[in-house]
Formats: sequence, C-alpha cells, structure tokens
Amino acid sequence: MLFTKMKAKQCGFTVLEMMLAVAILAVLVSFGLPNFRDFIRNARMAAAANDLLADMNLARSEAIKRRVPVTLCKSQDAATCDASSTSQFRGWIVYVDDADATEETTDDGDGTVDSGEVVLRSSVISPDIDSAIGEGNFSTFVSSGFIRPSADLEYVLFCDSRGNTVTSGGDSAARAITITATGRAALTRNIDIIEDEPFDGCPL
Repeated sequence: MLFTKMKAKQCGFTVLEMMLAVAILAVLVSFGLPNFRDFIRNARMAAAANDLLADMNLARSEAIKRRVPVTLCKSQDAATCDASSTSQFRGWIVYVDDADATEETTDDGDGTVDSGEVVLRSSVISPDIDSAIGEGNFSTFVSSGFIRPSADLEYVLFCDSRGNTVTSGGDSAARAITITATGRAALTRNIDIIEDEPFDGCPL
C-alpha cells in the first residue's frame, strides 16, 4: 500500500518551471507597461479636453435658452474671471453674464463676473496635465449662439510631458479646443494643426 502511494503521480511545479513562468511574465509586462502608461495619460488628457468642450457647449446652449449672454472664462478661484494673459488655463467658470434679463446695461456680456450674475459651473484641470495654454481669456455666447465680438478666447491647448508627439493612430498626444466665431467648439488631435500657428506647439 505504501509503495503504491509513493508511486502516485505528484502534481505541482518544479523550480525550473517556476523560473520560466516568471521570465515570460516579466517579458509580457515590459511590453504592456508603456502602453498602459500611455492609456492613463490619454485618459487624463481626454477628460480635461472633453470637460472644457462640454462646458463650451453648455455655455452656448444656456445663452440660447435664457436669451441672455453666457460667458465661459479662465478662472483661478472658481468665482471670478482671470484677466491675466500670461497665467495658464488651469480652471474656468461658466456664468450668466447678465444680472437682470429685463434690463440692458454695459455690464452685460463684458467677460467680468458682476454682482448678481450667477455662476452655473466651475471646473479645474488635473495637476497631471503639465500645460494648459489659452489664446485669450473668455468666450461670451449671445442668444443666437454666436460669440460676442469682444470675446478673445480662440483656443485652449492641453499638453503633458509627451508634448506634441505622435501616439497610436497617428494623432498627437496633445489636445486642442478651438472656438469659431459662430460659437462652435471642436476638439482636435491633428499633429500638423497643433504644430502650426496659432498653436505654436506645446510649450514644454
């Protein structure tokens, strides 16, 4: 009986098999880790760009719905507009740029948060986004959905440590939001467009 048990097949891994399995796993991880890192970076960049794009569309739709100017502007404190042309676009607010819809004043649609004007939404950019540069500080949408001529925000460019490099699919690692005079905002990852004026590449 004892002899039969000793002859029974033993299940398990030998040391050589374990070392081979670990080596194969290390090779697979070395290939997959860079792709996973880029996946996380792309997700962060997409989240920042899509948040701004969504709030641009919100400002435009609210202006049409409310029949008053609605402004999206660069903001550092989530309450007032940042008038500095040199600070980065690390955050923004969307607000009704008209304290009283029944009365027209010079403060309406001026790109400044005045007394009585309601902030609809505020957003901040993740610190993992290395650079967020805006050409201009605010966009004011009027009841037609168009941009008020006094608005100066033409684009916002988001960059991380990769800069304006080619990623999977031939697109840029950077993201750019452009705003046309008709009030339409669009996201681009076209590396050639981002390299050209007015973007002037990622300032890294």
